[in-house]
Amino acid sequence: MANTNYHQNRQAVQLSDQERTELDHMLEHYPVASGASIDALKMIQKYHGWVSDEYLHALALYMQLPVAELESVATFYNLIFRKPVGENLVHPCDGVSCAIMGYRKVHQQLKKTLEINDGETTENNAFTLIPLPCLGACDKAPVVLINQTLHENVNPDQVAEIINNVTDEAHPE
Repeated sequence: MANTNYHQNRQAVQLSDQERTELDHMLEHYPVASGASIDALKMIQKYHGWVSDEYLHALALYMQLPVAELESVATFYNLIFRKPVGENLVHPCDGVSCAIMGYRKVHQQLKKTLEINDGETTENNAFTLIPLPCLGACDKAPVVLINQTLHENVNPDQVAEIINNVTDEAHPE
């Protein structure tokens, strides 16, 4: 028989004072708590790197929302991470303009260089590869967003150098 009380199998986590303060401030700007769902999930991710089941439950409890409602929002948006991600987030644009301008070859080279597939993280936790549908830089296609840096007019021959530069920036000698 399946356990119907999900909370019994979870280690309870508590939101920090800072998280609760931010949530309270956020909730002041919405007529209903569900309106703040995306911002609240992004806030949890800001502090923890991703949104674990435990924090999803703590957030739902604090916001007085059904867990399923927050879960549906979290799984709909591809920039809300429901599992741990690497230190560097690699987002090749797979929009129409990027596709026309050579996205597929850049994407294949990213997978080859990083030795991972979409949604995976490198063994050393350095990179996670998550394509995005449009990065709004169609005139500079194909583009790859790594963390907050947009790499423009990328061709497959540049991929290894771009990745090496990110690694060098993160770990200077």
